[in-house]
This record gives sequence, C-alpha cells and structure tokens, in this order.
Amino acid sequence: MRLYDMFDQNSAFGSQQQQQPQQQPTVRFTENASSYLGGSPLGLNTDMNLEQILLELDRLIRTSGITTCALLPPNHDICLRMRQIPLIISQSVTPMQTLLTFVEKVVYMLYKSNTTFAFEAYTGFLQSLFELSREVEKETMTWIVYSNDERKYNVPVIAMLMRHEMIPLEDYDVLLAKAIKNPPHKVEYAVELLSICLLSSNPITFLDDHALTIAALREIADHGDAPSSVTTLLEEMGERAKRPYVSIDKQGLDCLTLRMLLAEWARLCQHSMTHPRIYRQFAKKVLTITKDKNGQSVFFRFCTDTCLEHFLSFKSLSISFQNRTMQLIDAYAKLLVYMIHVDDSEGDAGKIAMAARAFSVVILVLAQHHETRGIHFNQKAFLRILSSMYAELNHSTQSPSVHAGILRIYSDTLYTLQPSTFPGFAFSWLQLISHRTFMPQLLAIGDRRQQKKGWMVCEKLLLELLKFLGPLLDRRQLEKATRQFYRGTLRFLVVLLHDFPEFLSEHYMVFVQVIPHACIQLRNLVLSAFPRIMHLPDPFTPELLYMDDGEDEEDEEGPLSEFKQDPVLVTSYTKVLSTEFRGAIDDFVQIQHESFHMMALQYIMDDGVYRPDILGAFVLYIGSKTIIAMSGTSTPMEEQPAMIAYKRLLVEMTSEGRYILLNAAADHLRYPNSHTSFFSKALLHLFATQSEELKEQITRVLLERLIVNRPHPWGLLATFIGLIKSPGFWDHDFIRCAPDIERLFDNVSRYIKRTT
Repeated sequence: MRLYDMFDQNSAFGSQQQQQPQQQPTVRFTENASSYLGGSPLGLNTDMNLEQILLELDRLIRTSGITTCALLPPNHDICLRMRQIPLIISQSVTPMQTLLTFVEKVVYMLYKSNTTFAFEAYTGFLQSLFELSREVEKETMTWIVYSNDERKYNVPVIAMLMRHEMIPLEDYDVLLAKAIKNPPHKVEYAVELLSICLLSSNPITFLDDHALTIAALREIADHGDAPSSVTTLLEEMGERAKRPYVSIDKQGLDCLTLRMLLAEWARLCQHSMTHPRIYRQFAKKVLTITKDKNGQSVFFRFCTDTCLEHFLSFKSLSISFQNRTMQLIDAYAKLLVYMIHVDDSEGDAGKIAMAARAFSVVILVLAQHHETRGIHFNQKAFLRILSSMYAELNHSTQSPSVHAGILRIYSDTLYTLQPSTFPGFAFSWLQLISHRTFMPQLLAIGDRRQQKKGWMVCEKLLLELLKFLGPLLDRRQLEKATRQFYRGTLRFLVVLLHDFPEFLSEHYMVFVQVIPHACIQLRNLVLSAFPRIMHLPDPFTPELLYMDDGEDEEDEEGPLSEFKQDPVLVTSYTKVLSTEFRGAIDDFVQIQHESFHMMALQYIMDDGVYRPDILGAFVLYIGSKTIIAMSGTSTPMEEQPAMIAYKRLLVEMTSEGRYILLNAAADHLRYPNSHTSFFSKALLHLFATQSEELKEQITRVLLERLIVNRPHPWGLLATFIGLIKSPGFWDHDFIRCAPDIERLFDNVSRYIKRTT
C-alpha cells in the first residue's frame, strides 16, 4: 500500500523533530485496492467539494482556540463540516473509492497536526468515517500498524489512536518490541510513547499492553548501552510501582519486577492455545522470585492492588477497556491456582495455606478501601476478584482435602466480610453467598457428618444476612436499595426452599428469631419448608383437631401418624436462654408452681422491653418439653404445663407482649408434626377460652400471615380453617367492625377454599 507518496520524509517523528516544508501529497492506493473498491474515476465536483470542506475544516481546527473536543458545542462549524462529508461521499458515483481517497487525506491531516485538539478532532473524525466502511478501516489501519513505513512512527498520533481504541494493542506491542532492537530512533519513539500512555496523569493503556516492549527496554538497560531516556523511564515506572508500598516490608522484592510478572502472565492468558506446561513453568518462576510465604503475600497484595487500580482507573471507559480489567482479574486468579498447583513444599496443608493468604490479602485491602473511600467504595471490583478466585480454585482443585480446605477458607472469608461490618459490600456479598457454585457445595454434601458442618456454615452466613436485613426493614420509609436487597434475599430463600427444604426446615427457629415480625412473607417462606419425602394432607382434614389424641396411639402408620413425630431441628435457638432459666422451665414442666410466670417475665424483658428472641425461644422450649412430658397421656390441653404458662403470661403481659407471644406460637404452625399439632391446638384452645381482646389478637396474628403472597405454611392454613369453623366465629364483633374487615375475611375464606 503506497499511502502518502509525496509525504515529507522528515515528518516521521513530527512530535520529536522540526517539521520541514511539505508538498501536497499525491494520494493513491494500489491497483488491487482501486479495482476492489470500484475503479471508476471520481467526479470532479465531488472531489473538489470534499477538498474544499477539508481545507475549511483544517482552518477551523487551527483557529478555533478550543483545547479539547469535550468543549466543542454540537452546533459548532467544525461539527457541521464533519456531518456534511458522509452525505457528499454517499452522493458520489463511486462512494467507496471516494471514501478511501478522502480517508487518506484525513490521515495525512492527522499526521501533520501539531496541537492536541487537532489530533483529537481528526482521530474522532477518522473513527466516524471508518463506520461507513470496515474495508476502508482495514486498509488504513494496516498501513498505520503493520507497514514498514518509517513515517508512521508519530507519538501523538499513535497515542491518540490508542486512546480511541483504534489500534490492536497486543499486535502493536509485538511489532514495537521487535522494532526497538534497531536503535536508536525507535527506542526514543518507544520511550516517548510509553511515557504518554502509562505515566501521564490520564493513562491511556495498561502496562500489560506494552509488556514485550518494556521487557525489551529492560533488556537493553541490563546490557548497559541504553540511552538515558530508557533508564529514566524504567526508574520512573519503578518508582510509581513501589510508591504505594513505601511503608510495607517488601521482602527485598522489586515492585516493577512483580508488576511485569503479572503483565507477562496476563499476556499468556490471552492466548487460548497456551500449553498448561508453560503456565506451570511460569508459576514456578513466580514462586522462585517471591521466595517464601511473606514474599508470596507481598505478591498477592501487589496483584490485588493492581487489579483494583485498573478497575477503578478505567471504570468510565468503553466496554472493551472494562473487559480487559476483568481479564486481568481472571488472569490473577488463574495464576493463584497454578501457584498452588505447583507448590509441593508442604503438601496439601501448604496449598491450603497459600489460598488462605491470598484471600486474607483481599479482606485487608477491601477493609482499607471500605474505610478510606466511604460512599465512593466500589464493590464490583472485589466481587469480581473473589468470585474469580473461588471459581478458578473450585474448578481446578482435584484433591478432596484441598477442595474441602478451600471451601472452608472461602466460607470464612465471606463470614468475615458480612454486611453488618461492610455494608458497602452487601449486594456483592449476597451474590457471592447465593452463587450456584458455592451454596450447593455446603448443603449437598453426601456424608452426613460433613453435611452437618456445611449446614452450620450456611446457617451462620444466612443468619448474618437476616440480621443485617432486619433493622433496614424496620424503618417506615424503605429506600430503593433496601427494597432491592430484600428482593434478592427473598429470591435466595425461594431457591433454598425449592432445592434444600430440609435445611430450612431443620434450622427454621434460628432464622425466625432474627426476622422482624413485619417481614411476614419472609417468615412464611422459611416456615413453609418441609421434608421432600413428605406428602402434605388436605388442611380441611376433620381429624386435624385430634392429631395426637391418644385413641390412635397404636396406629403408627395411619394417615395422621406424622402428627405424633417430633420434627428434626437444631437446638442452637436455646442459646439465648440462660442455664438458670432453662432449669426453671424444666422444673415447671414437672411441678407447676404459681410464681413461675413472674420469674419468666423477668427473663423475657429487658428494662421494660420485651425480647422477641428470648420470648420465642421460651415458647418453643416449654412447648417441646410439654410435648415430651405429656406423650402417651390424655391430659387435657388446659392442664398441660406449657398452656398454663402461656395463659398466666398472657394475663400479665401488655398488648405488645401478647402479640409477640402469639406470633411465637404461630411460628410453629408448619408441616404435620407434633409441634404443629400442639401449637395449633394451643391457639385454638386460647381462642375458645380467653377474652374477646385475645381472640381478636389471635385472629389478627393468623390473618396477617395469610394475606401476604404465597407460600403459606400448611399448619397456618389448617389452623385458620379450624378457627373459622369454630362455633360462633362469624358472630364476633371484630369480624364485622368495618365493611373492609368483613370483606377481607370473606376473601380469605374463599381463597383458602380455592387453594386447598
């Protein structure tokens, strides 16, 4: 391709050398290109019009006094001229050939420019012209990037083309690294280009984009025959690399060397055909350079900071630049995997320890950013780092012991990063704990002993999620972020309910202890879980009110035998009950003394305020103890220890306390089991025997849980059906105190009949 045959031969380094008087070039393409694009002669009028407009455009750019295109009004004469040109080209007899010839002239004007605004304006204009024809773009960029023409080496032009993402950076790095081996002028060109691209206040590219060029310059410097500009450039790059780590013991490691290791690795990872053997060799090289555990920690810190710096520096640029920041993060995660894979110094324990160090570094850096940046904290970068690290480790680890160790480390990392401590990371944290590659590995472990460990870890994480969400939902006015976080939590629990109902079923009590009473749908969702092997009976079953009344004691396989079985549940909910209080409850179940309820009130209240967690644990604890004590007997409900305690407390409590106690009892209206049977009958008995005010509160507690969106626990439906079937229910004043309330009861009654 013979672009700019009359181009001044001395203008190759226009930014570096004084420009000489130039002749207007005779611009033409090769015969092949001409024939491909049409081959017809240009219309004289079109050619002259374009040339006149281009000259006028050049005059406007030179005399505008504008310093950057960002300050250019959309109706400026420069913009108007640029908009005219595509229209004129489209009206040409041979538009493709006209475009090709005109683009040559624009490139020439770009190369002869001498102001930043001119470089920016012509580059942007050239980019818009390329949108008219990809063939023209290919022809032009082939000359700029791949030709052997010395005239193309113009630092401001190439830098501006890089800023507009018009140059394939990897290919250009390869070509420039080869070119600078023929000194001296191309070395100076490379130094000036890297200074603009990497060391300016507004960097254009990543260091990774120039890995081979920098390596070639370092090789020249190592031989001792490098120009002073090369030494100065490398020293400044080294200073910039170590500046954030002045107060850190770097274990004698050179920061620029570490940065180049990451850059070279990122370049390797861009090639899908790279053999794993090369990856392993490079990982061994990194281990050799970092020397020991402390050196590895320094390297992990450096890599983490570099990934964050790239992510934050280029977050506002184009998608391609953002993708490259993601690729650097993914490359670092892959390097960590290979470092763990090739490190055999301490066996599996050493591999797990190395992963722990890498995750610990991320925690420390996240904590620092979260504290220093405040509301400007960017959680997306850390989300990508943690997810990439775990995904690579999870996918590549083959040893069961190493896999289990990494799962434990990652779980501990997420527990440390809980949203109560790092609220700015809350959304990303929720995404990480609910990810399909993490949570199922904790909950779907085949071995029962290991499964219990996984379930306890999952319980810890879910508890922290609900503890963080609770106070946010207690506010009268919910912010948009809070609503979105609530929806995310709700979806997460729906997945658990569908895929792991046994987990929710066994751990339900510790979860409802921290869910606010206002979050009825969230509470219903947890309480709706039941073992997958169970088939729920019809809530309209007449035997519901006699679930475990002694007459069927011999029928262990009957249709309602489930009502005699105790549910499987974890007992960690009792931790909120002191040992003394639990002992007093155990004694009361055996001997019902009169003063117990006054003592119980002291435990469940704190400075005159009811403690819902303690009251909820008390209701279940005394209820379960009563079920065990009364098993096999025909003791009436009113004489059972738990019912005696409930009645006495309800008499002494305020309206708020009664509401909390009744809600605590309703929390156990779940799938058919002995607890559901007991608390269903307890609520129906209280409704039948207590005051009108308490009857209204019982109805309110049950109705509140039914008027929200599904799912609804089976026991709740069954109990409410029993309630509305009780004699005289529809005659109570609170049913018909207002037309809206009466209509609500009618709708709920019809809904229950329709859904069951």
